[in-house]
Amino acid sequence: EAETAQPASAEAIAAGDAENGRKLFMGYAHFEHEGPPCMGCHSVGDNGLLGGGALGPNLTNVSTERSDDEIVGVLSNTGSVISPVMKPIYETDPLTEEEQADLLAFMKASVGQPEADKELLVFGISIVGTIGAAIVLGFIYRNRLRSVRRVIVNKAEKELL
Repeated sequence: EAETAQPASAEAIAAGDAENGRKLFMGYAHFEHEGPPCMGCHSVGDNGLLGGGALGPNLTNVSTERSDDEIVGVLSNTGSVISPVMKPIYETDPLTEEEQADLLAFMKASVGQPEADKELLVFGISIVGTIGAAIVLGFIYRNRLRSVRRVIVNKAEKELL
């Protein structure tokens, strides 16, 4: 049975660790209840080789737009603003008070970072990968055709003799 989420207390928020929050956000550290990392849906600043997800909003400056209580309310599914996407995910895998506080500290530390748009990089990698796969498949298919053709030619030559 899933635990009920509790919003982070003022004491927990004051003790929040931005570096641990970054690790949780990026998925380098796992949430206690094994929920998915934030980066699957969100991005923050220039973090991550390919950036973050595009499903949710960019959270680089969220702490300047929302209060600590509002952010913690979203993270715990207990606030006046509830994310319709996050609620079902974190209802069964709630974030602990410490995880909420660490994520909040990371978001506060990220304010003002340049927001990276890595769509062009992802597109380029996709194109190069597709071309590479086409070349490899071309060689495989070419060799397959040669071996099939060789059998047919040998059979035809035997019939002519």
